[in-house]
Amino acid sequence: MGRLDGPPSVVLVGASGYGRRYLREIAELEAAGIVVLAGVCEVAPLDAEGLRLVGGRPLGADLPRLLAETRPDIGIVSTPMHTHVPLARHVLASGAHLLLEKPPTPTLRQWRELVELTSGVACQVGFQSLGSGAVRRLADLVRRGELGEVTGIGVRGAWSRDHAYYARAPWAGRRTLDGEPVVDGALTNPYAHAVVTALAVDGSDDVSAIELELLRANDIEADDTSCLRLRTGRGTTVVVAVTLCADVEREPVLVVHGSRRRAELHYTLDRLVVGGVDEVFDHVTPLENLVAHLRDPSVPLNSPLAACGGFMRVLEAVRTAAEPVPIDRKWLRDKGGRVVVDGVDDVVVRAADELRTFAELGAPWSVLGRAADYGVEAVVPPDVVARPALHPVRTLGGAVVTGEHPVDHPWHRGIGLALPDVDGVNLWGGRSYRRNRGYVEGELGQVREAADGTVEWCDSVGAVLLRERRRIRRRVVAGGWELTWTSVLSADAEVVLNSPGSLGRAGAGYGGWFWRLPDVDPELVRVVTPDGRGADDLNGVVADWLAVVVADPVSPWTAVLSGPRDPWFVRVAQYRGIGSALCWDRPRIVRPGRDVTIEVVMSLYDGVVTPDGQPDVRSKRRWDVMR
Repeated sequence: MGRLDGPPSVVLVGASGYGRRYLREIAELEAAGIVVLAGVCEVAPLDAEGLRLVGGRPLGADLPRLLAETRPDIGIVSTPMHTHVPLARHVLASGAHLLLEKPPTPTLRQWRELVELTSGVACQVGFQSLGSGAVRRLADLVRRGELGEVTGIGVRGAWSRDHAYYARAPWAGRRTLDGEPVVDGALTNPYAHAVVTALAVDGSDDVSAIELELLRANDIEADDTSCLRLRTGRGTTVVVAVTLCADVEREPVLVVHGSRRRAELHYTLDRLVVGGVDEVFDHVTPLENLVAHLRDPSVPLNSPLAACGGFMRVLEAVRTAAEPVPIDRKWLRDKGGRVVVDGVDDVVVRAADELRTFAELGAPWSVLGRAADYGVEAVVPPDVVARPALHPVRTLGGAVVTGEHPVDHPWHRGIGLALPDVDGVNLWGGRSYRRNRGYVEGELGQVREAADGTVEWCDSVGAVLLRERRRIRRRVVAGGWELTWTSVLSADAEVVLNSPGSLGRAGAGYGGWFWRLPDVDPELVRVVTPDGRGADDLNGVVADWLAVVVADPVSPWTAVLSGPRDPWFVRVAQYRGIGSALCWDRPRIVRPGRDVTIEVVMSLYDGVVTPDGQPDVRSKRRWDVMR
């Protein structure tokens, strides 16, 4: 690739929409003697401004012909993303250098194929933010450790788009168009700069552990309110929390959380704030940078196509993810022809500051807003100890996976902590089991929540026996969502926990974390562990994980449990209940200063999946033991 002797000639592909900005920039650079406009390829008629800017140069819809006639040094492709690849191929086939508007391609495979075609020519992607001196300065501060250890990078974005924005073109707000991927969502188009800038500041183009929460408030296919969390090749956690449904529009801000200092980058304004010092930097456009590179190859491209791998892996994750979840209309309101999501302005700020997802922050409209309800039942049946629990719990697809107050065991409810015997007090419900006597009437205690959120387990007159520090975490995972239940039990005096199993009834060691399944046909329920054993052999087994599949013909679902080292309590035939047995065959003693911790992780998926959450395309072989 040789140096240019004079101003490079440029063909612009797409002069309407965003392409008009390129046409205006070309006119300014041409007036300064930096480039020469060779021609414009446009399929739609141009308005008066467009015709004036073209100024009599070749104009038409046949790109190969235009390229052959003009033989430009540079071809700029600024058209809808799903048209990028064939148009870019024409430009590269002509021997011209390429400036490709972002996002570069709609699939990871197409990006890789296009990279292979760019040998010997320069190919720049139109990520405007990467031409900012503020971005370069912040990346330098991170690289030199001047902010201290970087604990994470968060980006918040609160823009608003009206209904006309999505009506402006057939591809706007679409995931596909005529069978072709478009991927015109918030993360991959208007906020694509947020993703690529975070990766540039971190100094890594490698990404992993991608988590997505894709939602939509507008009547579109793609996401308009989204949260992305990933880990870079340097081990940095990046959270990008954005919306196009803000109440008050604000420019996006990238926050670097350093152990010594915090930095805020306002990348659309070329503004950097570090330690209270506010600076505004220069900016070089992708076209200016490309021309400088062609004149002097020692000037690096700000955004070469080959360096977009991290962003493209994010785009691919969005493209292949489940369809965005519609936000319940009770959280939406119309404001002058645009949709506003209640509270989203504050939530995106918190997500960037705390590096947490919408679901983890408890946003009521999040992907997990309807996944699990927590609290005490409104109506408590007789002989049942009311206590806070999760019910109903749902898959992302809406399948309910918990039951409440079944006829066979009215004290069973959803997912929660079940303690049938605390110093002889029944804190679950029904009759109490006594050694050598069986089930008899006994003392029913009470459970209450203290002002500080502690759960207090009390006897019948309200004296506290146990205190529980409870934490319930929810997050989206690939193909589903994950619930982590943590209970830490403490006592002021020695307390003995028992179960029927520890009091002599073989196989009845229930008590601890407990999940009551819905009332489904037991023939549809299959349970399996890593060694392949089925439900009939699992009661009392210790296993790293336990998978439950409910093969409902309409809404099948899968749950994978892991965490505890206590035996699993498993019932399927008699009733459908799964638990972590705290006192399987011997008592558990809680002593002052020696807390007992119970933690169970449940991953929930729609359909039949393998234990790692992947669709079980080989189900007939992989899950044979369950059938």
